[in-house]
Amino acid sequence: MSTEDRLNMAFRQFLSSSVSDELLRLIKDSIGPEDVDTLMQAVLSLNDPSEYCKHDLDSETVSGFFLFLDFISALIIQLGDQAIQATKAYQDTRHPFVPWVIKFVNDERFHAEILAKFESLWNDSV
Repeated sequence: MSTEDRLNMAFRQFLSSSVSDELLRLIKDSIGPEDVDTLMQAVLSLNDPSEYCKHDLDSETVSGFFLFLDFISALIIQLGDQAIQATKAYQDTRHPFVPWVIKFVNDERFHAEILAKFESLWNDSV
């Protein structure tokens, strides 16, 4: 299964609030700084969160949508400076959510909060 397929599967799981730590760990363990374009393409492929909602009051899907953006940001942060710098190539992108990912990964004030959301992934114990 490709990284793109795994990211798509993770996105669907985030939307349904049934995220598999095993899948997220597999994604984390299979990427490197050279995969920033793949990660950013996953963000670029997203529509407005409302398009994924089951009904007008579906806040669960919206929460999952934004948690997926945090996951992508966390992955890039964990990949280090080379990956973080690579996101700057997307700074002129007009997609509504790309600027948020770029802001989160390039501003260290957000790093601890974003990484804490996926703390179990950064621990070596399985």
